[in-house]
Amino acid sequence: MVTKARRTRKLSISLLALFALVGLAGLRGADLFERREQILRAGDQRAANLTLILDGYLRQTFAAADASLRQLTIAGHRIGGAHAPSTAWLPILRSAWAGLTAIGSLSVTDAEGIIRHSTLPEIIGESRRGNFVFQRLVSATADVLVADTPVQTRFAPGRPIAIPLARRLTNKTGSFDGVVVATLIPDSLRGFFRKVDVGREGIVTVWHLDGVVLAREPSGSNPIGETASGYALFDRMLRSGDSDVFRGSSTLGAPISRHAYRKLSDLRIALSVSLSEHELLDEWRSDSAMSIAVLGLLAAMVVAYLVVTFRQMDVRAAAELAASRSQRLESLGQLTGGVAHDFNNLLTVILGNASLLKLEASGQGAATSEYLDEIERAATSASELTRQLLAFARRQPLQPRIVDANELVTATRPILARTLGANVTLKIKVSAMPCVCRLDPVQAETALLNLCVNARDAMPNGGILLIESARVTLDRDYARQNADVTAGPYVMIAVNDGGTGIAPEHLARVFEPFFTTKGPAQGTGLGLSMVYGFVKQSGGHIKVYSELGHGTAVKMYFPEAALPVTVQEEPQIENEPRGQREVVLIVEDEAAVRALGARILESLGYRVLSAADGAAALAIARSEPRIDVLLTDVVLSGPMNGREVATELVRQRPNLRVLYVSGYSADVLSHAAAVETTAQVITKPYDRRQLARAVWTALQP
Repeated sequence: MVTKARRTRKLSISLLALFALVGLAGLRGADLFERREQILRAGDQRAANLTLILDGYLRQTFAAADASLRQLTIAGHRIGGAHAPSTAWLPILRSAWAGLTAIGSLSVTDAEGIIRHSTLPEIIGESRRGNFVFQRLVSATADVLVADTPVQTRFAPGRPIAIPLARRLTNKTGSFDGVVVATLIPDSLRGFFRKVDVGREGIVTVWHLDGVVLAREPSGSNPIGETASGYALFDRMLRSGDSDVFRGSSTLGAPISRHAYRKLSDLRIALSVSLSEHELLDEWRSDSAMSIAVLGLLAAMVVAYLVVTFRQMDVRAAAELAASRSQRLESLGQLTGGVAHDFNNLLTVILGNASLLKLEASGQGAATSEYLDEIERAATSASELTRQLLAFARRQPLQPRIVDANELVTATRPILARTLGANVTLKIKVSAMPCVCRLDPVQAETALLNLCVNARDAMPNGGILLIESARVTLDRDYARQNADVTAGPYVMIAVNDGGTGIAPEHLARVFEPFFTTKGPAQGTGLGLSMVYGFVKQSGGHIKVYSELGHGTAVKMYFPEAALPVTVQEEPQIENEPRGQREVVLIVEDEAAVRALGARILESLGYRVLSAADGAAALAIARSEPRIDVLLTDVVLSGPMNGREVATELVRQRPNLRVLYVSGYSADVLSHAAAVETTAQVITKPYDRRQLARAVWTALQP
């Protein structure tokens, strides 16, 4: 349910972020689209304005030429018409020609079309009777300016294209007397067209409606005289009205441009301005690219933020789940530890008295001895149960020391091989480097045995069981996901099997006491609980990885120790060593346990002093000159606990030996370590032999 809620929350956050990004992208896209349309509309308006300006310039140019022709017709009428002598015409023609930069030549033909006078002497005498302008003006009834089809000049440098412009010449009676012709050179207009700003890719073109290109700028070569056929722009102008603005290509395959044109229909001339759409949108594309980059960066940042946020959510959820499990296990541990502690006191009385009865009834027959043995075996089994409960509760007494996990794992091979049976193949893989850690080797072997038995049971048809030891580092990311872990170097001991695996819904409960997935009468459910308690009590961390049908790996992590491995030689102790009238002070708030301890020690040759609490013990110590051993429970009723009693008595008697009695290792380890290094621990429940060995060991130098 929690996982589903977290997934729903992640999905909601992701959708919200997606909608925000899409909305932002949509708004920016709409803004960019509107800006694009504005830019193109502005381009269309600019092209139209330029055609209007060029139209005015061309009309001024033609008007200037027409004004000169008008003056020439007036002068011709005054001097006698086309047949007037050249001496009269030539000064007039040269004077008019000098003020017209776009005019190539001025000529006068008679009524038969023969050139009589010209600024180009080479053409005098030629006939122009068949030309369009002559034919038009011969039959004209009105005084109009007529433009002819462009022709190529013969005598001007470069032989440029020229447009003949003409007006009719009349005699004194008003009859047709010839024409006055001015040849307009469009190439002379290029200088002005070059000054028109149409951008890097824009073009200004002047067309003759008969299908000839009169001018184009910019142009790498002189295009005057090119045929206009094949130009989509020219075809569009022929089909359309006098002016228009449209989008398209000038020729097939050419880039898209914004075109504007105007026709000078009376002169059969049109001009167009083409602005490159690609160039017009240069700045807009840069803005679009920048917007895409910013949106991409923003999307990447949002994705990164979501990844980090979701990871933190997962880590926090994992930590909360781990903390919840830890709290649940801690609560169970407190409950089971309290029950086991009280039960241990009862078992101590049962086991101790059973051992004393066996001693006293040694000559009373086999039946009595057998009954007492049965009581002892039952109490011992019950003590094993409490030991497992205390292990889970992390209150079992431990005797940690520096060990090499490689040696510890290797040493368990014989007992594990016997336990696992023939159909399970045991493999041990140890690190090439020493794996030094601080733990109780006996409890570690017991934990390994429990894990291996579970692995064996998970492989009913046999298989491979692998035990590994290695030095590993648990990093901060792992520590964030596991609240009970401190980042740093660890020694790992792992048990891997290829068995049936554990269902995901059961993984969260595998460490709970009495929880088991085995069948009835196949397990107590305390094996993994004991392993969990041992690992946690040793300051370590345990992790279970499992997949149904593929197997399980249980990994125990113990903090790496910096101290070298030392071999501690165990002293040789006889079965029930006896005392030599040494004085033992027993401090125990449970009367039955206190009385039992006194009886056992007195039977072993010790002189015993008994106290029910710390105050009584201190009072006895003030009156007793000799006390060799203090045997005290850690948890006492009254204002003083066992550690405080031991601290005070050791201060008064520096040579006093201290032996703690408790089922709570947490108390023993935290308190005894603060007294002196000679303090030792005996675990409840105990019998006569165990107490005898513990007191004898405490007395040794």
